[in-house]
Amino acid sequence: SFIASASPAYRSSGCSLMAFPSVFFSLLTLGFWALEVHGAHSLRAGRRALRAQRAGWEGNVSQAALIDSEVEIEYTFNYTLACEPEPHSATRTLLRVVVPNNHGSTAMETVLMSSKKLATLCASNVWQCEGHKLLDQLGKGSIADELDTNLMLKTYSQFWNLERPVLLDKKTRWLSLAAKEDEPLCEARPPRAMSQLGVRNIETAYIIMYKPVCLWPLSHVVAKYVRLDPANHARRELMELEEQVALHKYLTSAGRPVLVVNYADLVWNSNFTKKRLEAFLPCLGPLDMDFVPVAGNDTFPGNNMKISSGVQSYGKSTDPMECCNYKLGTPRTHVRGKCLRDDERPNDDADFLGGLQLFLTPPERVRLNKATLYLDGLADF
Repeated sequence: SFIASASPAYRSSGCSLMAFPSVFFSLLTLGFWALEVHGAHSLRAGRRALRAQRAGWEGNVSQAALIDSEVEIEYTFNYTLACEPEPHSATRTLLRVVVPNNHGSTAMETVLMSSKKLATLCASNVWQCEGHKLLDQLGKGSIADELDTNLMLKTYSQFWNLERPVLLDKKTRWLSLAAKEDEPLCEARPPRAMSQLGVRNIETAYIIMYKPVCLWPLSHVVAKYVRLDPANHARRELMELEEQVALHKYLTSAGRPVLVVNYADLVWNSNFTKKRLEAFLPCLGPLDMDFVPVAGNDTFPGNNMKISSGVQSYGKSTDPMECCNYKLGTPRTHVRGKCLRDDERPNDDADFLGGLQLFLTPPERVRLNKATLYLDGLADF
């Protein structure tokens, strides 16, 4: 079993603090100079402690045996909550899940939609339940810097179940503009469909989910891109990770509730991730990590969401080392997972850091490692 307690901290309004897009773009310009060195020291110390506690552990236990092992542990999550356990009827939480295309956004949405307190855009019958497809149909979603947030909320409100306290929006493209969109969303008036239900406040909250770079074989689409142009894909991964780092810095400086999730933990440390999500979003209640959406009820033909098994079952059927040269971490001991190099575990087809990273320049490799370290440090507590 896994015992978790959440800090009761909850902001009076997710949009009460002033936030300026210029902060975000300044962070992009400045790079990652603010990355704290003690994170690397903590990582090394954690690994030393684990080796001291489990002599002979490495190489003697299969990765599959480490997946969500049943250990009772007291764990405290100190988050700014995205919503109250019993949210006010006049407030809705706009939950934006910021994940690059083909990096697991559907898996995250599947887990979240297991709660009947969360509304999705699947009723719109658009591809993967992604709202930007609705805006595309109106000619308002293709040009990223022309997003009309009032139109966005008005359009989405036609398909969200507005009786539910949390309204989901997947942000899978134009990640660098998520910060620019945040303040207009905070300032936007609830559309008529909401105000008729007595909704007066819309508060924003965020889940940023990143995917360790060596996990590309898990996506058939990404695998195709890698084989066609590995150098271009390597740089795209770097860009997206840096965008997620900069977005996190902006959101925390603006006082927004934000949770960082490692896709590997969603799949292979699912009990741990379940507790983190439930602590961050207590108004959703218990989540089901093996939830499979019901066609015609949760999803519709145009969504093209062909899901045959839940996230947890998928993780148990897929070995992280065999598929991707990924050594699974143990978050509760702060030992993070990592993509192995060729000299640690050769696997020509699925080794990113020992293969695709070679297409990056030395400075780009440093940037990749810094971005990964930054996000890793936020995903294990």
